[in-house]
Amino acid sequence: MPKQSLVLLILLSFPFFCLGQQVQPDTAVKTTAAKSLFINTGLIYLSNLTYAGRRDPTSVPVLLPTVTLISAKGFFLAGIGYFDLNGSKSNTEGLSITPGYVFSFDKKKEYGGAISATKYFITANSPIILSSFDATIDGQLHFNPDNIIKLTVAASYRINKQGPSDIVNDAELSKEITLVKTGKDNKESLKIIPDLTLYAGTQSFTQSDTSAVLGGLISNTTQQQVRKYNLLALSGSMQLMYTIKTWQLSFTPYLIQPYNTGQNGLYFLFTTGVSVTF
Repeated sequence: MPKQSLVLLILLSFPFFCLGQQVQPDTAVKTTAAKSLFINTGLIYLSNLTYAGRRDPTSVPVLLPTVTLISAKGFFLAGIGYFDLNGSKSNTEGLSITPGYVFSFDKKKEYGGAISATKYFITANSPIILSSFDATIDGQLHFNPDNIIKLTVAASYRINKQGPSDIVNDAELSKEITLVKTGKDNKESLKIIPDLTLYAGTQSFTQSDTSAVLGGLISNTTQQQVRKYNLLALSGSMQLMYTIKTWQLSFTPYLIQPYNTGQNGLYFLFTTGVSVTF
């Protein structure tokens, strides 16, 4: 597998594969052919950390330092730190560790995927939404024939610290568009990546049932916890990516329409960050 494609696939799958907002890297990252191990480090700001379109009422902006070790054979090991930016209450909330493997089915890398597992070490009383997770197991497949448009389908099995586990699926359409190439050997580029993602999965919510007795003169209302597989959210984004050799600068605005119970209304968030591969 060419090193350039490997770096792209891994960074595309991780670290935001499990967050619901994927920060997609540029394909112009160049590496030395003789190397068998690469390191990608980055720092990313998220205005509101969400999961599959779901946001917690107590969610705060977060700063994420990331480190990913990348093997030329497709294996990777990645770590993310979580630091909430909550004014005077800002605090380090923990970290996550993700081993995984990236693969492709053809020489042109038009068909492939990734599998990974993530363990979270986040404080139980953290204001970020991932604090309820113990671990996730993730997998995805992508299809990009003739580089026309990329379709990615993914599944995540979420193991909660309390309560039953969840299954989340998503289907994503994206297109990488190069606007400008400059510099020596065209190593500098400006790209946009429009993206549309639909999320579905299991969730728990309270359902009220009202029954009438004695001809409707007396009514009785009961509440029970219901667990169903539902449409969760629709997310649209437009990533702006600028590459200078092995450095990448990105800014991505998102518009998200949640459909899950109790979280209605379109909302906006954004991510911005910098990373380097060496």
